Amino acid sequence: MTLPSDEPTGDTAPTRAPGAAERLLERAGALAAGPRPADALPVYRELLVGEPEHFEGRVHLARLLAELDEPAEAVTVLDEALRHAPDGTEFLLLRGAMYARLRRYGEAETDLRRVLRLHPSHAPAHLELGRLLWRKGLVADAAAHFQRSLEFQPDDARACHYLGDALNQAGDLAGARTALERAVQLDPRDARAHHLLGRVLDRLGHPDEAREMYQRSRELTGA
Repeated sequence: MTLPSDEPTGDTAPTRAPGAAERLLERAGALAAGPRPADALPVYRELLVGEPEHFEGRVHLARLLAELDEPAEAVTVLDEALRHAPDGTEFLLLRGAMYARLRRYGEAETDLRRVLRLHPSHAPAHLELGRLLWRKGLVADAAAHFQRSLEFQPDDARACHYLGDALNQAGDLAGARTALERAVQLDPRDARAHHLLGRVLDRLGHPDEAREMYQRSRELTGA
């Protein structure tokens, strides 16, 4: 997704030489990937002072804040992004995820459904909306969105795992088994998916297979 590249206006925004934003973005990315990722925050902020509509800089800053467990600050960054680009899909998706983390479920759902109105086949938005509905206890609705996500991204191990969990809670054990077997095939190191598949196999009356899944889960966690 690309945003308009108009030059920033206003007396307070400094003028930067061509390439300055890219150099700051590269420097911030290197710091974010290092041992002290928080050191990247002031560099991203410096970039955005000069280029307030810089898409990559704002998205990367919001994601870093999320990784640093600062969802409220991430929302502030994304609010400003959406002021410039009200239909920015990536901004809406990230803000919806941050609202959900803050348990501001109504606002989260509004953002995620807006993404899906703009792009009905947006797999990550279906996944995030499914997770939100799952948190609210609406497991059947959640499962429907996980399934929609997998229609567009069939190799998403996380979506398979979430679908298996939702179907297990909804009582569809056969569906849960299929989804979880796919999840562990796609991500053989997902200990939680192996454990959940073991529980489903136990409920289906396959104790030997269930024990294998529990054992594999313990091996992956080092327990």
